[in-house]
Formats: sequence, C-alpha cells, structure tokens
Amino acid sequence: MARGARAVTPPPLTFCGRFPHLAQRERFRLPPRHTLISSVKDEGPFLLEWVAHHRVLGFDRILIASNDCSDGSDRLLGALDQAGYITHVPNALKPGDIPQHAGYEKIRRLHGIDETEWLMMLDADEFLNVHVGDHRVADLTERAEADIDVVALYGMFFTSHPVARWRAGRVCPLFTHRLPTQHKANAALKTLTRHPGRFRGIHNHSMVGFKDKVPLQVLWGDGTRTQTDPALPLWRQLRNGDVKAVSHRLAQYNHYGLKAPDSFALRRARGRGAVPETNAETARHTEAYFAERNQPGGEDHSIARYGAEVQALMAEMLGHQKIKRRQRVCEESYAALLAAIR
Repeated sequence: MARGARAVTPPPLTFCGRFPHLAQRERFRLPPRHTLISSVKDEGPFLLEWVAHHRVLGFDRILIASNDCSDGSDRLLGALDQAGYITHVPNALKPGDIPQHAGYEKIRRLHGIDETEWLMMLDADEFLNVHVGDHRVADLTERAEADIDVVALYGMFFTSHPVARWRAGRVCPLFTHRLPTQHKANAALKTLTRHPGRFRGIHNHSMVGFKDKVPLQVLWGDGTRTQTDPALPLWRQLRNGDVKAVSHRLAQYNHYGLKAPDSFALRRARGRGAVPETNAETARHTEAYFAERNQPGGEDHSIARYGAEVQALMAEMLGHQKIKRRQRVCEESYAALLAAIR
C-alpha cells in the first residue's frame, strides 16, 4: 500500500471488549491493524502473561515462532493457537540460521503479515507500555500522522531487585525497579512499522531493506519526528542515537532482561536468538552484562494500569484445560532446569 493510502479498519469489537481474540476469525477477513510477532526458545513460564498483556493492549494478531524448546514452550504455544489466542509457527532451524530472523521470515512467508497496517517485533521479556490516550496500541499509532512510516520507541530496563530466586507468577508486578532513564541500556529501540510489505526483511529492532529510494518519516517516543537518509541503512540511523535523547513521553517498552539471578543464568545457558551460534565471541548475557544493568535507578509502576485486565484474560486462558496443563508443565520444567544449574 502506498504511503498515505487509507487503511481498512476492522469492525468494532462486540461483547469481547478489549479482548480481541474472541472475534479473531471474523476480523481476519480484513487486514489486521496491529500485528505483533516474536521468536522464542524456552520461555514457557512467561508466555501466558506476555500474550495476555499484548491482547489487552489491542494487538489483533499475535504470531510466535518457536525453536528447539526443552521446557514445553512449543506445546503451550500450540494450545494457545488451538484456543485462538495466537498463531504458533514451529521453526525448525538449519545449520547457520539466525533463530529470530528465520522465525520472522517463516511467519512472513506463511501468514501474510505484509497486509497488516502496523507491525511490531518484541521479545518475550519486552512489554509495550503506552502512556497516551487509553493506553492501547491504537492510541499510540493514532499519534502518527498519515506520512509517518516508523514509530521508534526506547526501552525501560528493569533490574532483578528485590527478587533473589525465580518463582512462578507474573513478571510485571514483581519487577518494578528500573535503571536511570539515561542509562545506555534504555537506548535500545523497538519499532512499529506501517505497511511492512515495503521492506525486504524483518530484524529484531526494525524492518530492513526499504524498497524505495525516498526518506522514511520517523515518529519518536518523545513526540518529535525526523526523516531518514535513503543512502544509509535504516537500522544504523535508528540505533545510533544519543542516550541523552531517551524519552518515554508517548510510550516505552518495559524490558525485563534480567529477572531473578537464577533466571538470568538459565538465559545465558540458553544462548542468543540473534546469532547463528552462541559462543565465547558472540555471548552477550555475561556476568558483566548483569552487573552493569542491575543498578539502582528508581521504580516504575506504570504498567500496573493493565494488571486487572491481564489477570482476567490469563484466568480465562487457564480455563482451557490443555493450556492449564501445559502451563504447569512449563513451570515444572523451568524449575527443573534451574535446579540443574544452581
């Protein structure tokens, strides 16, 4: 769809209110407005909250690729798919594949996400948190004028304090201590991209390979706008910003990249999704990474505004016996994996 073209808007939700999965099949006859994709491995205990949270925010399509799971994540995702909450895409990797990129491309190839109006990529430890309007994703994208191509948001990184060991339960109410706003970890960007079919590829932080040789218009999280240089890669222009410019006026994504220390150790053992192989040269989640990001900065409870709705939707999900059983298996498997590395 050309820039500025009028997108088709799905019909209003009926009795399902802010839980759009209940009208999923009917609404998918029209292009979805807001699509969220992710690629995961062994994130089982955290998936239910993540899906419920982003359903509450109004994403009308969520697609999740999974690879090489040992904790039952893939089976839980399958149950969520069967119940209509998400689309699960098993992602068998070939030697040399980058798991995230392969997962995104498989989702794109099989499920027509280029038709969506807005596409976002988030990891399972990242939660969108909108500060304007009614705090839904539509309230954010409605701030983007018709010529805006990309909405670029800075993160807010949360520390492990005061949690010493993992326990089953929701992440967002448990971890409320954050880094200072201008910490370099908060300069990491995630984006919503309008009409993703105009780009050749999907990477974790942004689309890549814009097909036209014209500037892209970018709306930033502080409400300002810039345009890109068509001669330079988009990712380089978005990700090389000044940490002093970090602002969350319109929205942020909460990044729970540490959780409890034992959870972080398991994450390190699991490896990275953004490289073909995690080894001494490509490892990122080191002890130094943890120490640098586990610093005092303040508290942020703003995401609690979604809590009651998220809890209600999680309870509804757990009313499906298959989802309930597989959630329990994920938690038990995760606890066993933690016990093995303690």
